[in-house]
Order: sequence, then structure tokens, then C-alpha cells
Amino acid sequence: MMSKYVLPGRLSAKVIALALSLMVGSLALAEIFKPTRYWADHLGEPHYEVVVPKAFGDWIELPDAGRVVVNPVQAENLARIYTETMARTYVHKPSRRLVMLSIAYGRDQSTDTQIHTPEQCYPSQGFRIEDQADETLSTPLGDIKAVRMATRLGERPEPLTYFIRVGDSVVRGSKDRNLVRLRMAMKGYLVDGMLLRVSEVSLQKESAFRLQEQFIGDLLNAVDAKDRGKLIGAVASR
Repeated sequence: MMSKYVLPGRLSAKVIALALSLMVGSLALAEIFKPTRYWADHLGEPHYEVVVPKAFGDWIELPDAGRVVVNPVQAENLARIYTETMARTYVHKPSRRLVMLSIAYGRDQSTDTQIHTPEQCYPSQGFRIEDQADETLSTPLGDIKAVRMATRLGERPEPLTYFIRVGDSVVRGSKDRNLVRLRMAMKGYLVDGMLLRVSEVSLQKESAFRLQEQFIGDLLNAVDAKDRGKLIGAVASR
């Protein structure tokens, strides 16, 4: 009868020893693969006020109109989450329609400083999300994973399109973001992140989405080749 009880005890000791070994091994691997460099330093610190031209193609900035662009998050959180933000309004010269551009950039995209998406920040500012869909934008530089949303604040309808770059990739959804962070951490990099959003106050959401896709394509085509990776990562090299 005694051996009946001694055997489980011995097995438990072995299991505990194995578990401790795995824990030590995991800690060692975590230390080996601990990121030590910032991707922003490899890429070159982006300064989007300079990177993004104020006039290109059929588009020209409307001076002093940036204040009408909805900030990605509440103002008091901007400095904590983002390294840089910019907002501009552009006039489409042929149609005289206005497209609002917002860029939010964070040098360190660790879990507690992730970029806030419009799904998170728009409702906090009183907007109602009426529709949302994943879309693939066709641009002169390749296809880009994006999200389209129809939002409304009272009588103000605001269809918008946005995409996110994390490190060297344009991603969609938290799973993609986490996979890129892990992949680049194994290469020794702490990833940066950028959210680019364009929107228009319009009742015609499909027309707005088409104009936004045109704006993004025209913008990427106009940005200096050496800076395109700061907007769309590896897509720019295709």
C-alpha cells in the first residue's frame, strides 16, 4: 500500500522539476529575444508634417482647417500614447470636396501604448458607428489592408477609411498587430506604429469611400520614395 502512495509523490517531484526547467528556459529565451532596438531608428524617425506634402495631384491643403478633424483620442491622452499627431484638410480641386486627414504615430507600440483605433475613440466622442467593414485598397504601390466605417455625430455623417502600420507591415486587427510585434521582437526590434485616417462629412458614404481611396493612392504616389515605408512599411518595396 505504501508504494501506491510513494509513486505519485515521485512523479509529482519530477513534474515540478520539469516545470521549473521549462520556466527557466522560457525566461532565458525571453532574455535572448528581448528587443533592444527601436524600429523607428532603423526606419528613420518619421516626421509626418514633412513627409506628407501639402499639395499633390488634384489635392491642396486648406489652411487653418485642421481643427475640424476629429482627434484619434481625447486630447489629454495624446501625449501619453503618441509621439506625433497631425491633422489636415485637403480640397479636391475638381469637385471642391473636403477630405480630412489624420495621422497618429507612436514610436513604441508595446501593449500598454497601442494606437487607439476609430472603433475605440469615435464612440467616446459621441459618434455612433453605423457600419463597418474590412476592405483592401488598391493603390499604385500595392494592396493595403484597411477598414471602412460609417459614423455619425448628431446630424453630422462622417464616412472614414483607415489603415495601421506596425513596424514593417500594414496590419488589420489586434491578432495581426501582435504577430508582427512578436516576429520583429525575435529580430531584436521594438516596433513603432502609425494610424492613417481619412474622412469626409458626407451623406453619400459610397462616394466618400471612393474619394478616400483615390486620396490615399494619390498621396502614396506623391510621397518621396524613401519615406513611403514610414506610411505603409514593406508594401512600399513591392
